Amino acid sequence: MSIKELLPHFKFKKENLPGYREILIFVIFMIFYKISRYIAIGDEQTAFANAYRVIEWEQMLGIFHEIAWQQFVIDHTVLIQWVNEFYMRIHLPSTIIFFIWLYHYKRPYYFFIRNGFLLANVVTLFIFIGFPCAPPRMLNEIGFVDTLLTISDINLYEGNLSKLFNQYAAMPSMHFGNALLISVVCLILSKNNWIRFGMFIYPIFVLWMIVITGNHFFLDAVLGGIIVLAPYPLMRIAEKIFPDWEWVSRNSVARGKASVSMK
Repeated sequence: MSIKELLPHFKFKKENLPGYREILIFVIFMIFYKISRYIAIGDEQTAFANAYRVIEWEQMLGIFHEIAWQQFVIDHTVLIQWVNEFYMRIHLPSTIIFFIWLYHYKRPYYFFIRNGFLLANVVTLFIFIGFPCAPPRMLNEIGFVDTLLTISDINLYEGNLSKLFNQYAAMPSMHFGNALLISVVCLILSKNNWIRFGMFIYPIFVLWMIVITGNHFFLDAVLGGIIVLAPYPLMRIAEKIFPDWEWVSRNSVARGKASVSMK
């Protein structure tokens, strides 16, 4: 098939305007998010001091076991390499696939979930600014291993990759936060038992992954989970106080269900 024959399939269609708008919203947000993370980079001394502060908090809570988790699997090189690749490559695509699925198959819930997701990620930017935190993989002197660099030869400190990441944005973990959001929504909305089982396992796997690779502390995951779920009860409260604010209201869910039932 020639290029000329393919072009009609990519013509602008008025009925697809809502979809184009959603793509534009996410593209603009991702650009803003990446730029903001770069601006929010804290100084090295503060970031390391905060990392050791997180360790102190975990020791007080009795949950500082990240080094033990990492050491348990550190000799399984192939496994670590695979997990590192998963960490680097799956986070963003899985989020994109989730929202595409939500938009096409669970449209009545899409806008409510999307708005909460965007709010949660805006909150994380303020935390990155106010609490820069070095990831565990940088704390080699106390026993952590940078598996990305030493095992997978992925250098986040120099080259093009270093420009895409805020090195001191360990707290909170949005890898875990997004995984938890995807899991909770799919468990509620999906009727497929295999999908539901997979979504029950998914955030547990992501927690294990971010810990053994040395990218996050347990408390990073806890805060990430709280941040991504917190907007939704708050939005429920806001809709009762400001019922006309459709951007934050679940009334669109009811309207969406009604329109689906009428078809």
